[in-house]
Amino acid sequence: MKSREYYASVQAAILAAPHIIQSDISFDEVSEEECYIRGVLTLNGGFELHIAEYVVTEPEFKRLKYRFHLQTSDNKMIARWDNAPHHPEIKTHPDHLHVGEKIKENPPTDIPQVLAAVLSFIE
Repeated sequence: MKSREYYASVQAAILAAPHIIQSDISFDEVSEEECYIRGVLTLNGGFELHIAEYVVTEPEFKRLKYRFHLQTSDNKMIARWDNAPHHPEIKTHPDHLHVGEKIKENPPTDIPQVLAAVLSFIE
């Protein structure tokens, strides 16, 4: 898969999510096989999901860096999924989930998974 194809799949996931009111996403194509996707999704209830991921799509798909940050309209963090290597005590290191002040184990996560997971926080 090329980076543009991957971006198209991300756009399709965003369009299919009924709880997204507005999407402001940018796509930076580093090469045919590398891209950086970032932006803000406005969700029902005034919540915002800030997304950022750097992926290599070939020869093997790798999500090198990601951060998905859910917050209220007044900038209060609710949850953040990321793979920054700053919690080595977590079994799923470097992948983890911040919920308030708590750090939780979490497997590698992608945009469709986060779009499904945020429903439990915003409903």
